[in-house]
This record gives sequence, C-alpha cells and structure tokens, in this order.
Amino acid sequence: MSLLDDETLWSSSVVANCEMNRERGLASYRRELGTDLSLRPGARWVDLCCGSGKALAEAAREDVTIVGVDLVDHHVPACPGLSFVVAPVDQWNPAASVDLVTCVHGLHYVGDKLGLLVRAASWLSPAVASWRTSTSPVCAAPTVSRSVAR
Repeated sequence: MSLLDDETLWSSSVVANCEMNRERGLASYRRELGTDLSLRPGARWVDLCCGSGKALAEAAREDVTIVGVDLVDHHVPACPGLSFVVAPVDQWNPAASVDLVTCVHGLHYVGDKLGLLVRAASWLSPAVASWRTSTSPVCAAPTVSRSVAR
C-alpha cells in the first residue's frame, strides 16, 4: 500500500468533507481534551483542523486571541477574539507564540503527524508547562499552566 502525497490527501473527499466532525462544541472539546479550556485574559489559542469552529466561537472573548485553522472554508462567522485561516495545517505557522494548541479529531487527516506535533510544540510560549496527548489517538493538546488558565 502506498501513501498519498499531501496534495492528493488534501483534495480527497474524506479530508475535504465539510460535514464530518464539524459541529463539535466547547463541551466536546473539554471532554476530549480533559481540561476546561478557560483562558486567562490575553491568552492565545490555535485549534488545528477546527472544522466549523463552533467550539472556538463558544470560547471567544474580546480579551483572548483564538485562531482556527482548517483546510475547508466552512466556518461559523468570526467574532471578537476569533479568526479563521484556510490552509493545510501542516504548512501553516502562527505569527507569534501561542499558549494553547489543540487538534481534536483531525490529526489523522495529516500525512506527517509527528512533524506537525513537533512544529506545534515549537509554537508554545514558555508559559506552557508541558505537552501531553489525550486518551484519543487522534487528539493532542498541551497541558495548560496556571498562567494560561484563568
């Protein structure tokens, strides 16, 4: 069995499916990641493979910066504190360090999973205490330190 190259993977009907896993809310993120995702003022959160961004919109406030990145442009409307980027997650980089990186049920769509995890860990600010993976094999998130959580 040969692996698909990135361009073929991105354009596949499975990856570009705008209906699957697109309606996850904040409660689902909390359950999958095992953390409450309460952000301190000024916190910066990047969610990779964000889907519609429904969970991000629920968490958005004017005093935080949340960026959702997804290959498909099928998002809820942006609001204060929330923006979206349409890009392959394994080629995108944030403009500055972030306090939280999540990828809920999306890592399995990425060809070089380990490469993405290494890159995502490099985006984390020094305030983040550690990195961990959740019990789900397709979900990863850093542990939120006291300085990030409110």
